[in-house]
Amino acid sequence: MSSTIETLERELGEAQLIRAEQQKAVIRAENAHEAACAARDDAWAESEGFATDDEVERLSTLVYERRRQLYEAIDRLKAAEGKERRIKSRLMYVLPAERRRYLSGAVDEEFEELLRAVEAAYDDDGRSPGVEVSVVTEKPGELDLRGDATWRALERLYSGTVRRWVEIRAGRAPGEAEKAGAMARQIAYYAGGHVPRVFVGGEEVRTESLPVGGGTDPGSWRPLASFDGPKGKLALARITARRYLDEGSVARLGKRAEALAQVAEIARLYQTMNLTGDEIRWRLEQLISLRLEVLEAVYDLTGDRRRFSFYEVARAARLLDGHFPDSGVAAEALVRAVKRALKTGVPLVDVAYLSVTSGEGF
Repeated sequence: MSSTIETLERELGEAQLIRAEQQKAVIRAENAHEAACAARDDAWAESEGFATDDEVERLSTLVYERRRQLYEAIDRLKAAEGKERRIKSRLMYVLPAERRRYLSGAVDEEFEELLRAVEAAYDDDGRSPGVEVSVVTEKPGELDLRGDATWRALERLYSGTVRRWVEIRAGRAPGEAEKAGAMARQIAYYAGGHVPRVFVGGEEVRTESLPVGGGTDPGSWRPLASFDGPKGKLALARITARRYLDEGSVARLGKRAEALAQVAEIARLYQTMNLTGDEIRWRLEQLISLRLEVLEAVYDLTGDRRRFSFYEVARAARLLDGHFPDSGVAAEALVRAVKRALKTGVPLVDVAYLSVTSGEGF
């Protein structure tokens, strides 16, 4: 697969160069056409409107020639753009579903504080960190073609947009590569699954190949001093939520601190399920209106019950949450509906709907 990606990435680079050249050719042809039109109009004005003037006829012929050249340049540009689109489509098909190579959402003060806290947590000597963390931004048209074929392909695919990612740079001293791996996993956990780029001794290495420093369980990671306590956990929840939700949704959730924390936990659980960022965003948007107890039930069902699709669970949860005045009762009804659907084979949404319309007990 990597060889296919590498071939398509190279073809895309060549197609983008050709397209850029054709764009310049169209601009030159437009300028030449406009210049010929202006010269023809000036000659027409000087001849006082006599159509038989030789200079006017010559310039009119030149205008038609320049116009034909312009149309031919536009046709070549459209053909180059079509070839580029076809290569992009093939490349998107063979690329993995979600790389999370780019950092979604805004990079605000809280996120910068998280990076500094992670950096400080792994600063063992207390003087200067051996591992540096930073956010890199590439503007439209600027490409970072370091790294593997997948990274180069993504850079070419999204070259027209502003792209951000976290970079971790470590030296070759003993233990620094392990630190960098642990820092990358800890940042990815809170940053919406974004995988930081790790450079050891100036050479990029894949996070998966680094030693698992501190383990993969969040409870075993080094504590972040500035994010201790309830306020710190709420700040981490906002950082995760901002990777997927707009600021308005995060602000509304911020008025329900426990619900915001639970939505962030659900997002982090989804990050382990091989879902794309857009899929996680869509799922969270279906859940943010639910009350805390129902959110907790959805979290438990997501972790334990893989038989039901998210659509079934979310629709049943919204239905029951809107029907029962007490959120605890709605959460219990959702759990019971799941058990009954498993036992009877009836679709979960139908079980939830019947429990609402018929008033039957579970």
